[in-house]
Amino acid sequence: MSTAIEEKNKEIGKKSQAVREKLISRTGKSGEMSNRAHPSLAQEVVQTVEMPHQIYIDSAEGPYLTDLDGNSYIDLTGGFGPNVLGNKAKVVENALASQVKKGWHYGIPGAEQTELAELIKDSSSGVDEVMFCNSGSEATMFAFRAARAFTGKRVVALFDGSYHGIHDYALVKAHQKSDRSEPTSVTLGAGIPEEISRDLMMMLPYRDAKAYELIRKHKDNLALVVIEPVQSSNPRLDNQEFLDGLRDVCSECEVLLMFDEVITGFRIEYGGCQQYYNIHPDLVTYGKAAGGGMPIGVVAGSKAVMNTFSGADDTPTIFAGGTFNGNPLTMAGGIAALNYLKENQEEIYPYLHEQGNRIASEINDFCKSNNIPVQMMNAGSMMHLIFSGETINSSRDIDHSQYKLEKEFYLHLLGHNVIVPGIHLAFISYAHTPDIVDKVIDAFKKTFEDLREDGHL
Repeated sequence: MSTAIEEKNKEIGKKSQAVREKLISRTGKSGEMSNRAHPSLAQEVVQTVEMPHQIYIDSAEGPYLTDLDGNSYIDLTGGFGPNVLGNKAKVVENALASQVKKGWHYGIPGAEQTELAELIKDSSSGVDEVMFCNSGSEATMFAFRAARAFTGKRVVALFDGSYHGIHDYALVKAHQKSDRSEPTSVTLGAGIPEEISRDLMMMLPYRDAKAYELIRKHKDNLALVVIEPVQSSNPRLDNQEFLDGLRDVCSECEVLLMFDEVITGFRIEYGGCQQYYNIHPDLVTYGKAAGGGMPIGVVAGSKAVMNTFSGADDTPTIFAGGTFNGNPLTMAGGIAALNYLKENQEEIYPYLHEQGNRIASEINDFCKSNNIPVQMMNAGSMMHLIFSGETINSSRDIDHSQYKLEKEFYLHLLGHNVIVPGIHLAFISYAHTPDIVDKVIDAFKKTFEDLREDGHL
């Protein structure tokens, strides 16, 4: 071994060197695939999904993912959220297999759209009608358009720390140097005209009553206020008071309120955050779990606003559509998943909350007792490990300076056979039994111990 390599090994520590050697030695086929993929693929899945060590998945079942080399991992990715019942849920698998025999794309509507629409409508007393598309991003795009058409106003307001998809109107964020109680907005990434963030969007402070004042101030131009009732960057459930106040001020100012439940719908509760907080927004967007793991987006809401899709009652009509909207394969997967979740909701959702809270509680107790400045935030079965010991109220309180430490953490966690996606938002499913959850907690603790032994903590 060269002197340079020896010095590098000393720098990262024995545990860190060992996990690198372990992962490289057992993932040869993934390494070959990575070399093959790079000349052809400009991007794999999402830019933000950066694995600490590149692996490629060959199969999935229950709480597990298996890579090309046959290594199995406990899956905390959950397909980025859709797989509330776990990977390859039998009820969904059977429904898809049955539909494939009949055909998987028609263009002309089938009966399945109505059945899934009825299930979604039944899940929320605030939903009169739904419209299907193919992703959460499409859903929020259509919802923004519908709100502008219905109100005749131009501006859509988002909250600091939010995520609403990849279209131009969603890729707007708070300027980090702006006042946290009155944030200004900037575009995220190249290729988006600055006029969008400057003239057509505005940013509101999350969990801050100043947001109510800003809505009142801009109500004459404000078509829609959009919120993740549980933010993916800051998952927590203690939002009742803020959301109640938001519903009240939007009603007072005659500004539409939208819940973006792409992630939380059919995950926090069967009726999503609308059920959990008992709040009825004017518009709702769904995705992920609503398709049972198949690509889906849903715009839902009151009939008055949803009339923008049909032009009923002389409502201004938007243009909306898509080749695969309401495709029978997705509809079949969604119907199977939602029927199962609906029929078993009294068992599934308390269990998901119990196990999610257990993970967060045990990891937080471990970190506190070992003076590790890290905390697990969670909203039931969705969770995010924050590398800071400070109190977190909004995304502005999250320290992003520990990127290298975070990457090292998730590399070690992968070595302990637990996968968390590169976005670091983790999920458990109904397939994660208590003994699997025990293994997850143990893997997190062992990872912290590895990092401390190597001097990273």
